[in-house]
Amino acid sequence: MKPYQLPEKHKAEVNKQVQEMLEDGIIRKSASQWNAPLLVVPKKPDASGKPRLRVVIDFRRLNNLTIGDSFPLPNITDILDQLGNAKYFTTLDLASGYHQIPMAEHDKKKTAFSTPYGHYEFNRMPFGLRNAPATFQRLMNSVLIGMQGLRCLVYLDDIVIYGSSLEDHNKRLTEVLRRLRENNLKLQPEKCEFLRKEVIYLGHIISENGIMPDPSKLTAVKNFPIPKKVKDIQAFIGLAGYYRKFIEDFSRIAKPLTKLTKKSEKFAWAAEQQNAFEALKEKLITAPVLKYPDFSEE
Repeated sequence: MKPYQLPEKHKAEVNKQVQEMLEDGIIRKSASQWNAPLLVVPKKPDASGKPRLRVVIDFRRLNNLTIGDSFPLPNITDILDQLGNAKYFTTLDLASGYHQIPMAEHDKKKTAFSTPYGHYEFNRMPFGLRNAPATFQRLMNSVLIGMQGLRCLVYLDDIVIYGSSLEDHNKRLTEVLRRLRENNLKLQPEKCEFLRKEVIYLGHIISENGIMPDPSKLTAVKNFPIPKKVKDIQAFIGLAGYYRKFIEDFSRIAKPLTKLTKKSEKFAWAAEQQNAFEALKEKLITAPVLKYPDFSEE
């Protein structure tokens, strides 16, 4: 597949990131006949406000030829519901999680991509492959077998350890760290939070009092512009829908919006849609703290 044309202003950054991956052994030079296009997307600015860029490989063509892995990812609502009675929390973040998994030698050539400076392929599992999430979740479930869902929760590279007492929490944390070390899985210390009464996990603030949306994640919903086309509505519903458990009658309130996404409907933004749009925003911004389910009552 032909490479995408890179803007001149991005070439130096692409070369820098590619050289770093070469030095870290994440990629190697390639003679593969495969070639996925490379593109650059913006990341969050750094602490000083300076724009940052992420190099991304477009694996869509390879993914279309890939048989899907059916290993399931955990349901986020089910995960958070397990935290009842917890008073102490630690969150762990794996460093470049996918890159910690080696590629099978015979598959490396399929991940090849080009830059203006050369042709490369991945030694370690890259982001963007169809089966990367399932592969990573399977690994983490295996590493934390007997603990996942009982003493800790893991969703891809995000782990939360919890306990109803300090002693309970610390025992669980020690065991999780031991297993990660034994499997040569490395953490990103600056993104880990140890022994907290309240932490941010999977876009939520969790504490012994319950769960609420992370206000910083709601900014995108709050500032979402009035939709001009069907794709805009779908994007808004996707953002708001992530927190639908905090909005009573979410489907009913959103109905005027979802109605416009049907092929049989002509796109016409009227007062009904505007009211639904504003109502969802307001209800999310003022969302209550949800208590954890009490499974002992079942």
